[in-house]
Amino acid sequence: MVDISPVRRIILVQVSVAVVIALMMLLIIDVAAAVSAFLGGAIGFLTSLIYAKKMLAPPGSEAKKIIRAHYSAEAYKLIFTILLFSLVFTQYKEVHALSLFATYAATLAVYWIALIFV
Repeated sequence: MVDISPVRRIILVQVSVAVVIALMMLLIIDVAAAVSAFLGGAIGFLTSLIYAKKMLAPPGSEAKKIIRAHYSAEAYKLIFTILLFSLVFTQYKEVHALSLFATYAATLAVYWIALIFV
């Protein structure tokens, strides 16, 4: 049995949610809505991955170092979120804003709900 860390599990669930919603949009609406949904989900899970990579602190680190890593990781996540949304809105002319933001919100919900159980 493969042991998956809680961080990887959260990101895998976020990816799964993005794919499922994108497939639903493909079946219900059209390709542009599906692509928009996946892009919204991708923004959610990619920024979570960036946060996780920046947040790494060695076990036994002092609290000050952990807090500094958290603030740095949040700053990177915010900057990349803004950049990725800007990229989508400037480069993908057929964007469906509702699908994009709904899937982004769904991946955020996964993240926050998972934190309760981790």
